[in-house]
Amino acid sequence: MLEKICTDLETSKRLKELGFDDSESEFVYWNGKPEYYHNLPHFEIGRIEDLITCYTLEQILSELPDIIEVNNSIYHLMISKNSIYYFSHSKLEVFANYQENNLSTSSAKLWIKLKEDKII
Repeated sequence: MLEKICTDLETSKRLKELGFDDSESEFVYWNGKPEYYHNLPHFEIGRIEDLITCYTLEQILSELPDIIEVNNSIYHLMISKNSIYYFSHSKLEVFANYQENNLSTSSAKLWIKLKEDKII
């Protein structure tokens, strides 16, 4: 079930590498799948050096700007059923459209693009 609402493992690892804020997340990858952190066996947690945090759509959206400016164009954040992107109403063009298995991963990949391009 959590696989449908959390970022996938590879995207979660990349978010961690780029310093995405993990203070609000309650989900981590455990044995290859997302789990609620508080459901993990407490006797094991102390031995784990590096849990990978995974994120929900709401957590990613809270870090994405509603509007960005790229090359003198203003883009607005848009979300559809299966994709997330920035759209310029004046130029009728799309900047960085992502469409993955779930919107959490799509929005995370959009955040990664903005971070790598130094837009945020």
